[in-house]
Amino acid sequence: MAGLWRGYVRLAQVYPFRTQVGTTGVLFLVGDAIAQIGVERRTFQTYDYARTARMSAVGLCWVGPVLRTWLVTLERVVVTTGPSAALKKMFLDQALMAPFFLGAFYPVVGLSRWDSWEDIKQLYLSTLVNNYKLWPAVQLANFYFVPLNLRLLVMNIVALGWNTYLSWRANSQTEDSSTS
Repeated sequence: MAGLWRGYVRLAQVYPFRTQVGTTGVLFLVGDAIAQIGVERRTFQTYDYARTARMSAVGLCWVGPVLRTWLVTLERVVVTTGPSAALKKMFLDQALMAPFFLGAFYPVVGLSRWDSWEDIKQLYLSTLVNNYKLWPAVQLANFYFVPLNLRLLVMNIVALGWNTYLSWRANSQTEDSSTS
């Protein structure tokens, strides 16, 4: 296990963008699988493989690149170090990125399934409120203790649970609408 970790850290140092974006795609796939199997109790016959592929593609093609670019940008914008830098980065992350990310996430996922704009808007506010219950503490610790090339990994590990929630929220809304 230690060898796997060293290998990952090495890849993250040598190929930071590709490694972090690829990890994001894989963990979005796992998050959706957990949502379908663990939360929704789907069986092999009812499992929605296309949905898992969509979620993984969103992680790989949109979330990973956006968040990696954001983390690098924060490093350039907040040039101080120590606790005050971590606090500034967390504030900027939650004041700017969280509303933007969630405001774009549901349209990206929803439009890939042809959801209505009304369905998409309904999810935004409650998810943003739940975001603020989790991510400020995670990001404060992340910005203070974790080097840049591993921050997206920390976010992805925490996001495994968060992505399960997002996948469930994004997809249960549509299923509720289609059964009404």
